[in-house]
Amino acid sequence: MIRDAILIVIIGAAVGLGVNTGRNAADKGLPLKTHWLDNRKIQALDKPPSYQPGDSLLSLEDAYSLYLDSMTIFIDARPSDEYDQGHIKGAINLPFEEWDQYWDKVKPQLDSTREIVCYCEGLDCELSLFAARELKQDGYPKAYIFFGGWLKWKEANLPIESAEQR
Repeated sequence: MIRDAILIVIIGAAVGLGVNTGRNAADKGLPLKTHWLDNRKIQALDKPPSYQPGDSLLSLEDAYSLYLDSMTIFIDARPSDEYDQGHIKGAINLPFEEWDQYWDKVKPQLDSTREIVCYCEGLDCELSLFAARELKQDGYPKAYIFFGGWLKWKEANLPIESAEQR
């Protein structure tokens, strides 16, 4: 009985290796030597309550990395009085709740080929999510959401400015 069990395991392993080898030849199998992502180092992102698959979320590290690329456009979706008190340095104010009043002024500053990072107040604010969705619908496919935005940025002591400093 033990001999039969060992024989079944050996035959099963041989058949499995044979099938996988055949699939690898057709580029459909799993390679025997595979690099597996160590997901223990991946930091979970905070997700807005209205999050939907397809919403492009950024971590603080990702947002800062894009900030260092001078071609990235940052959009502050908060009301203008909050923007005036302080915002990510170089960000453009496009208050989501007043989109129609600001759109004609902001649109010439945008480029559909560049990355756009939308942010708002913090984890209780979804204006950045709504702004990024609106931008994607308007033909800006590289619109991203930095959820937690202003508060996370400020807590990390990253570059900021206010209306007085401009």
